[in-house]
Amino acid sequence: MWKQLFLDTIYKPQLAASQILGLRLPAGTIWEALALASALNALVFFVTILLFPPVGGLGVMIGSPILMAIVLFGVMTVGAMSLFFTGRFLSGAAEFNDILALITWLQFMRLAVQVGGFVLMFLLPGLASLAMFLAGLYGIWIMINFLKEAQGFETLGKSFGNLFLSFVALTMILSVLLTVVGLSAIE
Repeated sequence: MWKQLFLDTIYKPQLAASQILGLRLPAGTIWEALALASALNALVFFVTILLFPPVGGLGVMIGSPILMAIVLFGVMTVGAMSLFFTGRFLSGAAEFNDILALITWLQFMRLAVQVGGFVLMFLLPGLASLAMFLAGLYGIWIMINFLKEAQGFETLGKSFGNLFLSFVALTMILSVLLTVVGLSAIE
């Protein structure tokens, strides 16, 4: 089932979204899965940074995989809320748990891409960055299709609008939060 869902996500994203939504997972299960996906993504990210430090010594400012997992979990939560509310603004039909379930699944897909990129760093290091970049772009396409299915939008354009407005809202929210945290850290 998971292998087929993985393949459907790549080749038939709207069908994959429909399958995920059809599971009707309880909220607690979705939150636990998001926490697990965040922890695993942070761990793979830190192992990659340790074995393949960025060129020029530009390291990550977040000091530990635990802190990174917490930040990733928070960003995904706020991102899901942003997608939910901007979707509602555009007359979307998705419930918050629908969006959260899709975001959570995409985090597991991201984990698979990170592991693939990690392996590619050993085999073809010059190609790894390009492959990760292209996978990220394709991930946006998958997300647009997921939103179309979840929100019940008639067009992919409206799904893109949902994603764009959500990105703008998320950027503003994170800017305010970082400013507040930054100011309190200085005092």
